[in-house]
Amino acid sequence: MSLDTSSSALHLNLPPTSSAQLRPPTLITVHPSVVASILTHHSRRPTEADSSSRVIGTLMGSRSDNGQEIDVRACFAVPHKEDENQIAVDMPFQQGMVQLLGKTGVKESIVGWYATHPTLNAYSALIQNYFSNETSPYPSIHLTIDTELDPSGNKGLGIKGWVSTQLGLSAKAENCVFLPVPVVVKYAESEKAALNLLTAPAPTPSPALPPLSTLSSSLNQLSELIDQSLAYVQSVNAGTTPANPEVGRYLLEGLGRWSAAAGSEEDEGGVKKGLQDTLTVSYLSNLVRSQVELAGRLALVQQPTQ
Repeated sequence: MSLDTSSSALHLNLPPTSSAQLRPPTLITVHPSVVASILTHHSRRPTEADSSSRVIGTLMGSRSDNGQEIDVRACFAVPHKEDENQIAVDMPFQQGMVQLLGKTGVKESIVGWYATHPTLNAYSALIQNYFSNETSPYPSIHLTIDTELDPSGNKGLGIKGWVSTQLGLSAKAENCVFLPVPVVVKYAESEKAALNLLTAPAPTPSPALPPLSTLSSSLNQLSELIDQSLAYVQSVNAGTTPANPEVGRYLLEGLGRWSAAAGSEEDEGGVKKGLQDTLTVSYLSNLVRSQVELAGRLALVQQPTQ
């Protein structure tokens, strides 16, 4: 019995609840670099008429201690061919890539596979069965990425996560059902500027644009954040907004302590003092470098000629 045929007899072979590592995950977090790699793989797929409309690959990541959360940090492409009658996956290539990554010291392990097509079929069940053997005893996850973008903006890039469970009376690879798992794209704050640059529309060439448009946009965004922080501090001092100790600690770590007395006209913030310290260290390092170079030149001049 396959996914494409109907049957009146259904049997769910659910994982045992006594073992936590065999339970399906409840959350999948994906790094933006993984999504970019998958889209690059899809854009470079063969354009021949007999080639598949989707590409597949291996997902590398880590699991939480209880196995309920999976963090996908890397991926690589796996060659495959499929048509209406058969499918072929280059398993030696996939296994060779895993061995090569293991020799380079990569800490991530196989957690599942991806495909650039939103639908699931019997071939998906066969591939899922193969990767389930690779991730055993943990369940394998499957990510589907919908690359069909609507120019009007009504339909965006869709990323969905799945796990499979055995279905039916006979134990066959294609006898499974896919269950959805929530997917979250997770990134650090330091990566937000680069992601905004990638997702923003391309600027229209114009003489009015500054030569450093990216730097100008970052400075404008920084200025807006400083204005928001200043408005918050002023509202807290005025008593209109309740003080939040956690926000205060963040501001204290970011801006430093004020050394002068409160209300003094000579208040000097930690940012300015830190900048002065940095300039002083830079000046001293340049001075030492110049002295060493000068001493070396004088030593060459003082050497007796033979």
